[in-house]
Amino acid sequence: MNKNILKIVSAGLVFAMVLPAASCGKKGGSGKKSRSGDKVSSDTPWFESRELNIDLDLDPAREVEYSYQTLSGADKDRVVILTTGSYKQPETIDWGMYNYNDYAIYMVSVFDRNSGSTVNKIDLVKDMDSNEYVESTNYANGKFSVRTNSMTPDTYENISREKIYDLDTGTVAEVREIVTDSYYTSERSFQIGDYRVVTVMDWESTYQSYDLYVYVSDNDFEEVRIQKDGVDIYDIPVILSEDGNKALIPASTNDGELFFELDLRTCKLTELDPKDYEWLDTDHLTGAVVRDDGCLYYADPLGITKADINKKTSEKLFDYSWCGINRSILTNLTLADCSDDGFILYGEHYANNAYKNNKAEFKVIEFTRAKKNPHAGKTILELYTPYGYTDEAVGDAIMRFNETNGSCFIEVTDRYNNDDYIDYSNIDSDDDYDTMNLDAAAKMSNVLAMDIMNGEGPDILLDCSEYGQLNNANYLVDLTPYVGSLDGDKYFTNIIEGSKIDGKIYQLPVTFTVFGIHTDAKYAGATGVGFTTAEYEKFLNDTLNGSDVITSGQAVYFSKLFNNMSGLFISNGKVDFTGPEFAQIAAFVKDNVPERSRSWSEDLELYAEESYPAVAVGASVFKGDPYGSEPLIAMYTRCSGMGTYLYDISQLQGAEAILGLPSTDGRGPVFEPNLSVAVSAQSANADACGEFVKILLSDDFQTAMAYSDYLVLNRDSLRKAGEDAVKYYSSDVFVYDVRLPNSGSKFTSGQIDSMENIIMSCSGMSSTDSSVNLILIEEMPAYFSGQKDLASVAAIAQDRVQKVMDERG
Repeated sequence: MNKNILKIVSAGLVFAMVLPAASCGKKGGSGKKSRSGDKVSSDTPWFESRELNIDLDLDPAREVEYSYQTLSGADKDRVVILTTGSYKQPETIDWGMYNYNDYAIYMVSVFDRNSGSTVNKIDLVKDMDSNEYVESTNYANGKFSVRTNSMTPDTYENISREKIYDLDTGTVAEVREIVTDSYYTSERSFQIGDYRVVTVMDWESTYQSYDLYVYVSDNDFEEVRIQKDGVDIYDIPVILSEDGNKALIPASTNDGELFFELDLRTCKLTELDPKDYEWLDTDHLTGAVVRDDGCLYYADPLGITKADINKKTSEKLFDYSWCGINRSILTNLTLADCSDDGFILYGEHYANNAYKNNKAEFKVIEFTRAKKNPHAGKTILELYTPYGYTDEAVGDAIMRFNETNGSCFIEVTDRYNNDDYIDYSNIDSDDDYDTMNLDAAAKMSNVLAMDIMNGEGPDILLDCSEYGQLNNANYLVDLTPYVGSLDGDKYFTNIIEGSKIDGKIYQLPVTFTVFGIHTDAKYAGATGVGFTTAEYEKFLNDTLNGSDVITSGQAVYFSKLFNNMSGLFISNGKVDFTGPEFAQIAAFVKDNVPERSRSWSEDLELYAEESYPAVAVGASVFKGDPYGSEPLIAMYTRCSGMGTYLYDISQLQGAEAILGLPSTDGRGPVFEPNLSVAVSAQSANADACGEFVKILLSDDFQTAMAYSDYLVLNRDSLRKAGEDAVKYYSSDVFVYDVRLPNSGSKFTSGQIDSMENIIMSCSGMSSTDSSVNLILIEEMPAYFSGQKDLASVAAIAQDRVQKVMDERG
């Protein structure tokens, strides 16, 4: 990769970029070095896999109401699976004689790991009391234990038991009662040397805390309280052995991660310095596999990590890129038995189809280290996606690229994280939430921009469209040559054209969201697709009775209208806030929008007092009328797929239009990229990245995303999936009743036509530039409050925004 900076940036921009990065003490947003341009070495691990053929047949003579499978554990000889659920109950029941366990399913299936064949099945219900239920099961090192809970009918005392089973005979070999002095059920149990430590959350203390019960025998225990003044402790995901007599206890709290050391002999608890454990990723320790050698293995969105507690080191044992299975499937599975040379992942997988009542497929996949890596010698292209997650269709696209490209290999990274810049502690309104996200996006954008210019950024960027600062040739490649000339009969070419900035595609909206006001078409202004500010003012006062569906306060509200018309104010790097359009939307906001959005605390009180329903749409919550009164007339929506659209139609009494936000010319709704793709200007191989972009535009990828309930560029794909969506949302098997209220009619292909027309009516892309929006949010209140006239406020804002544009080049 070219390590030269493309151009000399001003000192102001360098300072703006370096400050947030330095404040986190991280390079590239995470401290992890970019692998872009490196070669896949011959010793890079590769894992072969095989899926165990799991036969979980239950009682064939009884109808199953529902069932769920989970892995109890595995070792080199066995795989043990627990199936829970319920058999269907008769329509008439004698409740005086009712016993829940007559219908409960707690079936243990034991499989030979080598052959995959079933060697035994154990019905746990036969050994349970009528009010007893299974809390958890665990199989490790040849030992199978079942934790149960029950309650005495007279005293309501909780009784916890641990039953040890002989897997060969299916009989209970030992029963131990777990005694605590807590009314609450134990959460987890850990064996540390000769000690057993049970965790119980205490809900009654002023601040949420935990009690630990340290057992030296079944009924001989010491209680230790984990607490800290002013801090709520949410979880203790794991307890780790340091030397058999001391335990390391990480605790998730509202004040970050805390660490404690517990001397099991004396039960003395010592709080530790969290800085000493920054090497340990505590966000993903739930379900970690702990080994006696002081190592634990845990899964995160990118793969499996091995951590050595004694050496205080961690290393990536397995990257989900290092195998031939879709990484999206793997991220939803749970880690079981694990070693340096192999491991097992298990869990449920649902088909990638939002318009079907999918039955979960329980998977158990065994991985073993291969002798060689089939991709050795290829150039690594680093693909960044927030938090490391990908849709299943994206996972397929990555696999297809890696299997077909002879010179390059895509690896996924999550080196940049918005959470580094987000603090929810003082958020109490939509305005607070929106401003916090803008600030985080501005800082993330700065870090990415600096890394890209220094040759340390990723090659391919997914879902980074909110980082408007990157949208120029210094940072990103123009994707127009890779998109090519598309047929307007097959693709929504207006979406592609609308994504262009100064004639170039920097971030391609592979899937997108339509952003506007969902209501009846009869309320539209003269253009038929939106409202002028005057038309919306009339709609607001006459139709909505003054209750705006856009819940933002003045400053944030103005920034949203500005984004929808930003091309009138910023073009080719030149900023102009002196025109009548800027003044018109500013005057509308001043006269019609409250200074601030209502606090969430007030909303909760209103909900409690008047039983107001809340309708979640996108990232915002909109208040409807009280139950039993008139239905919703309109909602402020981010419509991301046909399913979303059909459901919203049902909430709005059949209204099918999505109209634009108030503007000076009554323009239509706008779109925002949902899944976007961009290529770094410093990429190790831009043409190879362009081949990946072409895969995302392919028919099968677009169809797969449409079936995941996304709006896609391919019109044929959207219609094909839309037809299935119409059938699904109109059917009796759909879990919610979403037929049009009061009419009994069902959805038809006409709603697909309406959605297509809405997409075609989009006036352009909502261009959110976080740095610009923050300046407007800071400066415009002086005008709204009457402290300054608009001309002086606009001049200051224009000067500040122009400096930002100039610094970017």
